[in-house]
Amino acid sequence: MTRIALCPSEPIRRRMAGIGIRYFELARRLPQHGLEVVLLTAGDVAEAAELEGLVDVDIRGFERGRLRELVADCQGAVAQGHLANDLLVEVPELPTAIDLYDPFLVENLHYVDTLGLDPYRNDHATWVLQMAEGDFFLCSSDEQRQFYLGFLSAVGRLNPIRLKEDPDLAELIALVPFGVPKQLPAPRRLLPERSGAEKRLLFGGLYDWYDPWPVLQALEILDEPDWIVYFIRNPNPDSTPQTLAREVEDWCTRRGWWGERVQMLDWVNAERRYDLLREVDLLVSTHRINLETRLSLRTRFLDALAAGCPVVTSDGGAMSRLLRQHGAGWVVPPADAAALASAFREVLTDSEETAVRRRAAEGLLRQFSWDRVLEPLVRFCNAPRLDPTKAEFAFRPATQAPADTFTFRLRRRLRRWLG
Repeated sequence: MTRIALCPSEPIRRRMAGIGIRYFELARRLPQHGLEVVLLTAGDVAEAAELEGLVDVDIRGFERGRLRELVADCQGAVAQGHLANDLLVEVPELPTAIDLYDPFLVENLHYVDTLGLDPYRNDHATWVLQMAEGDFFLCSSDEQRQFYLGFLSAVGRLNPIRLKEDPDLAELIALVPFGVPKQLPAPRRLLPERSGAEKRLLFGGLYDWYDPWPVLQALEILDEPDWIVYFIRNPNPDSTPQTLAREVEDWCTRRGWWGERVQMLDWVNAERRYDLLREVDLLVSTHRINLETRLSLRTRFLDALAAGCPVVTSDGGAMSRLLRQHGAGWVVPPADAAALASAFREVLTDSEETAVRRRAAEGLLRQFSWDRVLEPLVRFCNAPRLDPTKAEFAFRPATQAPADTFTFRLRRRLRRWLG
């Protein structure tokens, strides 16, 4: 039986974001396909072991410098994020699938004013290393696949021998998005009881590439004091800049909305995410037109549709394309508060139309069953192998970026001095 190591960048624990949940699900589901799984976590092994569903999984603590020992009994690996660098450097002979589901280089470009150019240097060098040295690559959508094929071509992975043997490059990079379970956990009460005619709109986390302003402007247009928007408090504020969250809080405080019409929720444990989605009336995520939103497949939209929660989003990107194709949700133009207000009113008052779109979502969700989305990864894991063309064709160009400006370096020093 083939033993596969899973190495995600996010610790496996009760409070996980998308990547942690993704690898928790991979660890739970790959054994159902006849594979043995070793799950490496950068967090507490005991906390990971307490999570329900990992009974057939060997959980080991990630330790830099000890990876050869930790994966010595594995025939292949699936790795994600910056921790994948360690695996490729320390155990280069181990066939490794690199998971590009999260386009973190593109996400972190939005933080340059806060973090400077160091994240770009690190992320770009990481992608160069991983795309030159990985053996198989995972992505979430057709949009991502086309984007990553350009990068793979630039480092020599799209070469004459590879293309002759694999004309569609299906054995180089494949779609392995997030999946949805056949059956959801039994519901448990999470939020307080509703009061009166209260309607609940869930936005989620406030990352800097989102655009919550049309949502707030739509609330002003609708003037429904019983309609509440929930944002989610980031569990890692020290590592993720919170500029947008602070701006939203200031805006709402000036209008007397903060804590009333706009509320913050703590991050929900992974196993309770469906309870949250069952207890709100719609999920909304709005964004400006930018590269990140075109490349990302919003995991929580799939969770919401599986939980029967209506979804509203801005146009642009894989998820809006899928929602429009299937008629499974509401898609509005970016930055159009009036169109958003109209969509909110239809979702929350037109039960017949909402029911039609819920039924349409069932067709979309069938494409994302875990058994179906895991097929390309299972094929690799059952017969992991090194890409025979990378030794002759792959190369690693140097990463270049200018120095941070004097003004930025001065601001950074002052921030550190002031704590």
